Amino acid sequence: MRLTWGVLRRSGRDSRKRRELSETAPADNGPARLLDPRLRVVPFAGRDAELNDLAVWAGGSDLVKVRLLTGLGGSGKSRLAVELCARLGRRRWKSVWLGPDDDPEVVATVCRGPRVLLVIDDADSFPRLPEQLAALRDAEAGFVRVLLLARTGREWWTRLRWASDLWAQDAAQAPASVAHVGPPAQEPERVVQAAAQAFAPYLGVSAPEVVVGDLPADTEPPRYGDMHAAVLAALAGPDAQQPAKPAARQVVVDVARGYGALLDLERDRWDDTDAVVARDLLRGERRDLPDRLAELHVARTLTATPGMTEVCTAVLRPGEAFHVALFAFRLDVDPPAVPGAGRLTAALLARVSAALPDDPQLLARVLRLYPWRPIPAAEAVDLAERLLKLVPDDEPGSRTASNADPHRAPGAAELLRAEALGARARALEEAGRLADAVEPAEQAEATWQRIVRSDPPRYQVAYWRSLRDLAIVSHSMGRHRAFSAVVEQVVAAWDTAADAERVWTDPDHAWGLFALALSTGHPGSADSTRWFHDRAVGLLRRLVAQDPVAYEEQLALVQANLLVLVNQGRAADALADMRESVKIRRRLAQHRPDAFERRLAYSLSNLSHALAAVGESAEALATAQEALALRQRAVRKAAVAGRDDAIGLRYELAWSLSGVGVLLSEQGRPHEAQSVEEEALAIRRDLADDVPERYREMLATSCSNLGVTYSRLGRFGDALRLETEAVEIRRDLAASSFGYHRMYLARSLSNLGVRYSDMGRTEDALEPTQEAVAILRRLVREDRRRYLADLAASLANLGATFTDLSRAQDAVGPLHEAVGALRELAREHPNRYLPPLASALTALAVALGEQRRHVSAAASAREAVMIRDRLASVDQRRFGDDLARSVRVLAALEEALPKDGLRTDRSDTARTVRS
Repeated sequence: MRLTWGVLRRSGRDSRKRRELSETAPADNGPARLLDPRLRVVPFAGRDAELNDLAVWAGGSDLVKVRLLTGLGGSGKSRLAVELCARLGRRRWKSVWLGPDDDPEVVATVCRGPRVLLVIDDADSFPRLPEQLAALRDAEAGFVRVLLLARTGREWWTRLRWASDLWAQDAAQAPASVAHVGPPAQEPERVVQAAAQAFAPYLGVSAPEVVVGDLPADTEPPRYGDMHAAVLAALAGPDAQQPAKPAARQVVVDVARGYGALLDLERDRWDDTDAVVARDLLRGERRDLPDRLAELHVARTLTATPGMTEVCTAVLRPGEAFHVALFAFRLDVDPPAVPGAGRLTAALLARVSAALPDDPQLLARVLRLYPWRPIPAAEAVDLAERLLKLVPDDEPGSRTASNADPHRAPGAAELLRAEALGARARALEEAGRLADAVEPAEQAEATWQRIVRSDPPRYQVAYWRSLRDLAIVSHSMGRHRAFSAVVEQVVAAWDTAADAERVWTDPDHAWGLFALALSTGHPGSADSTRWFHDRAVGLLRRLVAQDPVAYEEQLALVQANLLVLVNQGRAADALADMRESVKIRRRLAQHRPDAFERRLAYSLSNLSHALAAVGESAEALATAQEALALRQRAVRKAAVAGRDDAIGLRYELAWSLSGVGVLLSEQGRPHEAQSVEEEALAIRRDLADDVPERYREMLATSCSNLGVTYSRLGRFGDALRLETEAVEIRRDLAASSFGYHRMYLARSLSNLGVRYSDMGRTEDALEPTQEAVAILRRLVREDRRRYLADLAASLANLGATFTDLSRAQDAVGPLHEAVGALRELAREHPNRYLPPLASALTALAVALGEQRRHVSAAASAREAVMIRDRLASVDQRRFGDDLARSVRVLAALEEALPKDGLRTDRSDTARTVRS
């Protein structure tokens, strides 16, 4: 039992403190023992606000309250709990520190009393936590406060809502809350100086003046553990000052490598090799190092020599396998600053997966450590499938459950099966095995649907999560109607959840609002999209303040997914969120590249698209190229690992190739664009052959994009062939699907007209261009802001086509309308729309010149020259030829001005000035 009452109290005399410490800590421990928060060596300071908040939380009339206190390793959670015990102890509270293996009946016994504070440190590692908390229902106590300490909540915290009988009947019986321990409120200089004064007497040295070394500008604020470890390493090192020497000297502490320096001192005292110590730490056979030092040593050892992971995890016993999985979980949450440490999570879990016996409880314990989007997915799939083979099939509709009472309490096997089905579906979706994920997602939803009828308040969170998993799989499979229907169902449920349930439902409610923002792509929905998005972000910001590890990535995901706004003509409204998404994921990817580089690439690609939409072409290209480099690296890694056929990776690579190709082509670099766009097209052809309902639109996009590039290279026949294919695909999609397919069909029809004109088949160009204008006129009536730019481009093409057909009188109207629309758009986003405005003005000048309206024609040409002169002064390579073309048109018109009625020789056909 690790049940203790009270905490060690500090003494006012150094000799007494040293004697107290020697009686508490093992005699052979090194200086790292002074980091034990229970010893209270360093005076408590800088956390008064958090301590007062916890003291207030402990009050109230509720018989039982539960709070999860999150914070990364070394942030001061345990010390804060120790101080809370001391403060409440002065008010006659009894403090109990629970152990992972403590029997629930004993927990109920020791929690008897008028006022009890139950502290559970590293709560995520307690396999019996639901049962231990459930014992409080039967405790003969007055008031019980449960303080859970963990680096993050993630799945295990949400699972408590339905897994523990503490909340079985009435959620208000034990209100739950979450708080976070952030960076120290004190300046680092004050923290290290106080630590030096406190540590020096124990180490037998005089306390020097301690200063903090330079910290990188972009580094995160140091934690208490970082600073205390750095001070200990400086005072206990070989150059430490002895009491007999003069006192005056200054010591600079390197906070960034505080744990590393302290670990080096500890290693000098070991008789065992690094590998032996790492093995014992991994297996839970040795626990004499603080967690952060243990994790650093394991990471150092396992990454130093190839094959060391296999050596240190050979022949794992069941209990040891869970300890290894727990180590992997912590390295995933809070990786030490060791190159390659981010890859250890997958490597260790692979070893655990192979070592675990066919024990349902052990398999489930490991699965529960990881978040709802499992990392790494392959190991999660294996564990879930093994668990399903061991759990009886008791789902609704099966032979064993068909005649069962729908309100009967679920058995342990049925609950395990429901969990395993959900875990398998999530892991398969994350691994890109979408078709395989559908069945377990549907089975999980059906199983939880039966379970929730037995006790709706208890199991509704689990049921709603199963609906969310089903929605995610539906969306990944391209089943947008099914996705929208499920999302609306679950958001309606979350909106009506009781206030006492918000701590459990807010994370999924935020996801549901985000999903609604994704699904509101219908005309006129920009305001709805923004409203749902802002609600989701507001919820997530509050959740990040409570548990950043669990929710920062989800916040980044929501902020990255604003392409709906971009496509609705409101790219500027999306930029701030998209930049924050990139910032969050860039920081996460620095520590765990294998887990977050793909997601960083996703945020970068979306940001690039938004930047291009507002005319920031140079930054858009640089951002897209960074995303492409990340995805190319992911594909190479997958190929080395034998996963080069992963659909998700190929899809993402083609996405980046296509984006970079379009930007290169638009910026006057079609020769560079050709190869990347051809590669994107080849990948998308393969994907469309495999899953046509999901990838045909992307295939059409690549056909159209490469067609434009071929046209710029003079390969007009190849361009026409590709655009014809794009039109055929999009006409088929538009006949039976959403409005955005009509928009893409209109774009391809307009492009097809240009391709016919490129080939000299001007008569053939007229019909598709007129059809494009007709479609876009209808769309603009539904949502002017979203479709106006496309209408302006098609009108300009239509006007140019009429001019080429010597029907200048028919060309002037569409060109005037295009110019007016582009002026409106350029006022908001000049970088994006001034180039097409100049093109439309030049085309209008040519058409007016054909009608011998030379004064109006010259005015349009002069405006085009002014715009293109300004653009060419910034980017001569991109806009120089356009400027020369407009100058030639203007010169011809001005020459005709004094000779009214003289027709000017049109040196540039309308085709040369198309969008």
